[in-house]
Amino acid sequence: MSNLRRSNLGRSNFRPDLSFIKDPMFLTFLLILTILSLLFPGEIREYPKFVDWRTILALTGLLILTTGVRESVYFLILAKKTLRRISSERGLGLSLVILTFLLSPILTNDIALFITIPLTLSLQELLDVKLSKLSRLIVLEVIAANAGSTLTPIGNPQNLFLWHSWDVSFLFFVEKMLPLTALLFFSLIFFAVVTFKKDDLAFASDFRLQEPVDRRLFSLSFGLMVIYVLALEVRVSQYLLPFIILIFLVFYRKVLKKVDWLLLLIFVIVFIDFHLLSMVELIQDAVNSFSLTPANVFILSIFTSQLMSNVPAAIFISKFSHHWLAICYGVNLGGNGVVLASFANLIALRLSKSKGILIDFHKISLPYLLLTGIVAYLLFFGFNI
Repeated sequence: MSNLRRSNLGRSNFRPDLSFIKDPMFLTFLLILTILSLLFPGEIREYPKFVDWRTILALTGLLILTTGVRESVYFLILAKKTLRRISSERGLGLSLVILTFLLSPILTNDIALFITIPLTLSLQELLDVKLSKLSRLIVLEVIAANAGSTLTPIGNPQNLFLWHSWDVSFLFFVEKMLPLTALLFFSLIFFAVVTFKKDDLAFASDFRLQEPVDRRLFSLSFGLMVIYVLALEVRVSQYLLPFIILIFLVFYRKVLKKVDWLLLLIFVIVFIDFHLLSMVELIQDAVNSFSLTPANVFILSIFTSQLMSNVPAAIFISKFSHHWLAICYGVNLGGNGVVLASFANLIALRLSKSKGILIDFHKISLPYLLLTGIVAYLLFFGFNI
């Protein structure tokens, strides 16, 4: 442990990465904030009050711990060992889609994609016969991440925000989200089966598992994550967070460097942006013109997610409605559709770098949204949820 401490404490290991300043999503929300600041100059002093800091702190801990799990490479090696036994394109496609779905409720949708998309791209190089539908497989993995993360309060940022805002228990949240998650899962499997053929597939004879696994990092990160989720449940996570940061600062500073700090910064700006937007009289009148029943809130949440992404949509709609489950159903389902509907979609396209993936994304994601949206409306809004 002492060698590890010496190697990680050097100043050169933790230089700030300022490339996020060029990120289109960051610049977009910053521009919105600038425009709204001109409309409401007297509100600038109130900005810190607009941010749900409990959600920001909770997300900080989850990002650190899930990044630690990812950087340990444990799940990557486990997945490779399993996938090399598969002999058909459909089997490989279904396995990767289901793997993404299963990882996302635990590790968040973003981290699940950071594991499975690089895994998919690396497997492509190790096959004797290349995957014929690589970009479509990546699209289905993105949908799987959005679908699987629907289940738990820690699966994605919008769930974390809504969970904290309405102060329900972890298990109650999972129970309420299970029907929608089941619908999304079986619809996903249908799309995957239709997409992939039963063509034979074989890995190259020189297949090797070269990535070194850091079992200590995995045990530390995963163990702390279980404890942290329990702390979130009893609302004491803010006391645990400083110890988590200190542990990683001393022993695994490289993990802190890999954390997506931009997401936290965007989230802070989003809270301010959409609080100010909800104060615009024209927007207030437009939203209030709807009869905000659970069914209408569900539809409005899906539609708003297509315009502004599902995390801002959750924050925005919650300013006008207390039907938290309808909002949660709408923004989670609404993460599919257009590519801008979810931060996870943008992350996946950035990771994949596949030609034509944007077209393939909409060819699959839009019909998936239409199918699941109609079925969810018919199944869940004939009753008062």
